[in-house]
Amino acid sequence: MSKRKISISIRDPVVYEFLRAKANTGISAYVCDLIRRDMNRPKDEDLDKKVEEIVRRLLKNANGITLQSRDSPRKDSLSHEDRELLKSLF
Repeated sequence: MSKRKISISIRDPVVYEFLRAKANTGISAYVCDLIRRDMNRPKDEDLDKKVEEIVRRLLKNANGITLQSRDSPRKDSLSHEDRELLKSLF
């Protein structure tokens, strides 16, 4: 297999230092492995499908979602006593 060279610039200093730490294990092999994994990832990955799967999983788990109790009064609603007080004032 012939070797081909590409030069890249790393703008993010954190990424640059991370790659420099990989220098003894082979930056080229590391980058090629990342690219190969990206190439082999299924192309039909759909964010909507992933969200649907997560929601279905959460709905199957009774402890996964907590719903607000309808017994507690809403912030913008008045209690029965408050309504009666207002009626008596007007």
